[in-house]
Amino acid sequence: MAAAACRTLQQDHASLSAATRSQEQLRPRAAAPHRTLVPQRRRAGRAAAPAGCASGGRLRTAATAAAAAAAAPPAADSQQLGEELGLVGEQRPAWLNPALAQDDTNVVDFLFHQYKLNVRRQVRGKAERALVALQEAQPDAAHLSVERDILPKLELLEGLSPGLGWKVFRDYPEQFASPDAVECWRMLAAYLFTIGIEPDQITSLFTRHHVLFRHAVARPDALRRLFTWLQHDLDLPSASIMRLLHRCPTVLQLDVDEVLKPRLQLLLDLGLTVERAMKGVLRVPEVLRVSPGVLEAKVAYYTDELGLTKREVGAMYARDPSTLLISLPRIQEVATWLGDEAGLGLSPALRGKVVAKGGLLKYPLTTIQERVAYWQAHMGFSLPELHAVLDRLPRLLLYPVHERKYQDKLAFLRDELRLPQREVLLSFPAYLTYSLPGRIAPRAAASLAFKNSPLPLEKLAYGEAAFISWLKVDPGDYCEWEASWRKGAGARWAAAEGGSGGESAAAAASGEQAGGLQEEEEEL
Repeated sequence: MAAAACRTLQQDHASLSAATRSQEQLRPRAAAPHRTLVPQRRRAGRAAAPAGCASGGRLRTAATAAAAAAAAPPAADSQQLGEELGLVGEQRPAWLNPALAQDDTNVVDFLFHQYKLNVRRQVRGKAERALVALQEAQPDAAHLSVERDILPKLELLEGLSPGLGWKVFRDYPEQFASPDAVECWRMLAAYLFTIGIEPDQITSLFTRHHVLFRHAVARPDALRRLFTWLQHDLDLPSASIMRLLHRCPTVLQLDVDEVLKPRLQLLLDLGLTVERAMKGVLRVPEVLRVSPGVLEAKVAYYTDELGLTKREVGAMYARDPSTLLISLPRIQEVATWLGDEAGLGLSPALRGKVVAKGGLLKYPLTTIQERVAYWQAHMGFSLPELHAVLDRLPRLLLYPVHERKYQDKLAFLRDELRLPQREVLLSFPAYLTYSLPGRIAPRAAASLAFKNSPLPLEKLAYGEAAFISWLKVDPGDYCEWEASWRKGAGARWAAAEGGSGGESAAAAASGEQAGGLQEEEEEL
């Protein structure tokens, strides 16, 4: 099966090998201490690709590929194709010493001494599994051979990363023993190269995720479908593909048609576009590991019990993809307390709003209860007043108001702006969401400097360009004033919130919309 699959990959790349031969004369590779599965020198060849080749090393158009295939031989052997794609390794590393084995059939002794293992038992069981797999592929093979079955693979793997040869043999002895293993590994690397993944990225992928060595032999067609789906169907650039695989390598083991596509479709059913759904996946790749049944149960609870629409659930995912990783019992516990008279006592409509926009579900119920208790005991808010504040700012309970960061904001409100804290929080609770050194303090000072009047708090919601326009001042002049203010009177606010930097007039060129609420991103 592995040989047939590798031959399929080999035929797919016949057109590439033919075009490569016609484009450049290959030069001998310089010796290097470490090697990649594809050569660094091939990068220059991409820039000179003929018409019909997509930029970035992507697969060529069907017409060009067909023409190349017509000129190519029906198949090329592994060695020839490896030379053309630069996949042939260097000389055998000097420290790989076959003489460590008493004879060519003593694989156990060779690996035991070569890798300085503690006990031979570590090798013996793996060698037995490898021999069984080899005999299934080659019934006439009576034993494993160091020279035939072990060293060619170690030469390639140890050139990629010291110790990698033993790790692959230990974890996947059946695939390691395959007579077609080296060919399959090289063919997968060649395929990744043709879809635009750089040689150093390919090397990183193989050395970080050893399961590729298994699947390249056992299920190469499935891997090819995975990468084709990610790049062509989902239009992910190679950098995003690498990020996804490094953060969630389980994806390498999931079937595209049976697992990944149905799970992505569940996200699309929430009213998300493919682009928005994949942005969430790239932020939290573990979402792809959630089974359809579990996800459907959570969506059903949101819609049937909490009254949310599927689009609102999709919006929750877009804001924070980890929402879909929260267990259903946790969701039920928090949602029940929010609506229970013995808890926060929210109306069904307000509870749905807080759940949809508040981001509370990822926190333990005890944390939420402590924050509610602080608003009541220390801030003096009754439950009806707290409900009114939550209606204006559903994310209110995300902010630990008892911490110094928020106490500094409240002190500034009382001492610098001289405004009543209670009335402000009832009418404009979004005040808590803005950065004190980045927005509140500089805008309060700017209002006094340019308007000779206190800052109207609603101006905190303006984008930078809209705020400068309200001041009726030239952006360049404002930028100079702000820099001078930060070095002088504003320096005392620099230490607030960990010394986070503020916004500048340069943000005016970033296209911020006037009147857009600029909520600060909290690291909770």
